[in-house]
Amino acid sequence: MGIDIVLQQVGILTIIILIGFFSAKTGYVDVKFKDAISKLIVNLLLPCLIISSISAQEFNASLLKDILLAACLSLFCILSLFGIGALTAKLFKIPAYTKTVHKLLMTLGNVMFVGYPIVTAMYGEECFIYIMVYWLLNDLFLWTLGVFMLDKNKGEGKGSPLKKLLNPNTVSFAIAVVMMILGIRLPSLLDKAASGLGGLTTNISMIFIGMTLATVEVKRIFKKWWVIPAAFLKLIALPVIFMLIFKFLGIKETLAGVMVLEAAMPVQTVLSVLANEKGADAEYSTVGMFITTILCAVTLPFMCYLLQAI
Repeated sequence: MGIDIVLQQVGILTIIILIGFFSAKTGYVDVKFKDAISKLIVNLLLPCLIISSISAQEFNASLLKDILLAACLSLFCILSLFGIGALTAKLFKIPAYTKTVHKLLMTLGNVMFVGYPIVTAMYGEECFIYIMVYWLLNDLFLWTLGVFMLDKNKGEGKGSPLKKLLNPNTVSFAIAVVMMILGIRLPSLLDKAASGLGGLTTNISMIFIGMTLATVEVKRIFKKWWVIPAAFLKLIALPVIFMLIFKFLGIKETLAGVMVLEAAMPVQTVLSVLANEKGADAEYSTVGMFITTILCAVTLPFMCYLLQAI
């Protein structure tokens, strides 16, 4: 896939993000509306996208092998990012109040809302199953170890974080995988409806991200300088290292590329909400989400270029 297509896709996404940003910043759209948008994406659009995309794929032994390998590579990337997060927290002498959020900020990426349109622009819809594998493991880390680390009031939670893993998206993924394995296809009318709704995911997600960015005060960035080197490590340095390792191991180009790009995604949006709920440094996670999302308009095309060049 040509880098010009990726650049075009990044440009389109940037424009839509700006529309969401200025709609919320000017008060033209109530910023609280983003919560409803988030629910619409997670509870309706993404499940439709998952079922329509995955169930349409032809299942075979080669695909199963790739899925298992994708899971191993995803875990390698996620755990490596977490390890570097823990190391840099010590090197930068980050305060205890911020340290946990820093580790999670380095680890967790916006692998679906931003990742899906960029990765599919680079490798096509057939790589969607790899995106889902990384996304599921990314969220598994968040709702298990991530919540455990953030929880300051053990035993006072409103339920097990593991219940978060049972949501419309994971259920849809399970259904779609069963359909793929058994060769079950949606009836034409349902398939077109599901595909149409799923196709709205990217643009509406960008509106949501733009509205979320509108809530951040830019001056906060200068109060927490660690976010700048953290952004460099997360968006460029570590993904390049992963790229070289996968190249050395002879991993299939498409699979390796998906893993590298997913690891290079900006900070996961929901981390700010979770940090605030748990009494952690929500400001740092919000600033991290802001700066990495802005920078990824440049870093992601650069990573796509490297994937083609190396």
